[in-house]
Amino acid sequence: MLLLVAATFPLAAQSAADLAKGKQLFLGMCSGCHGIEGGGQGPNLNRPVLTRAPTDEALLALIRDGIPDRGMPRTRMTSTELHALAGYVRSLGATATAAKTGNSETGQAIYKRLGCASCHVIAGEGGTLGPELTTIGSRRSPDYLRQAVLDPGAVLPRGTMLIPGRGFNEYLPVRIVTRDGREVRGLRVNEDSFTIQVRDSGNQLYSFRKADLRELEKQMGKSLMPEYKLSGAEIGDLVAYLSSLTATMGGAK
Repeated sequence: MLLLVAATFPLAAQSAADLAKGKQLFLGMCSGCHGIEGGGQGPNLNRPVLTRAPTDEALLALIRDGIPDRGMPRTRMTSTELHALAGYVRSLGATATAAKTGNSETGQAIYKRLGCASCHVIAGEGGTLGPELTTIGSRRSPDYLRQAVLDPGAVLPRGTMLIPGRGFNEYLPVRIVTRDGREVRGLRVNEDSFTIQVRDSGNQLYSFRKADLRELEKQMGKSLMPEYKLSGAEIGDLVAYLSSLTATMGGAK
């Protein structure tokens, strides 16, 4: 029944009152992950076409059923509330703004110069320590990407993150010092009462017995990404390049 109503009354045709109700629902239920304007930790919603929900019917089903394996819960609401919320989500894309300034080609050159590919994958090429960026422009807003460049620790993945080839794992940087003074920094891959496994920025995997360590520092709230000293123009160019990485630009779907 929901699909029939959606086809008859397009979400884009909702009234101002419906959109106000949808915004209220969005702020209460969705903004924690998607941000107040649809461009937060969760997938970027303030763009004209949503990859997982290109049609009104698909968007209604997505909100109703969620994506449990990706952390998006199912929702329980009336048909009217569901349509109001979906209509507000559609309105975010209608007023979406592109990356404010910047040249994506220059940004790509900056990406290469900084060595970002040592930790990030784009279209199958690069390291796997950091999040994959193949379609990051579809999933994150320009403002979010700008903040990630300027202050990496402020936009750390929450809960668990999907690490290519290794499934889901909590994002937790660690610093280890062995009894002989060797220091290793990286992301925790696995841990139990007696051992810990860590992968460093060179994709090297280490396994340590905790009894053999002098220090084990779990750096919660920190990022392994360096804080680069870039000019305002360079940041704009880099963000423009990252924003251009979408499925429609040849990225993996």
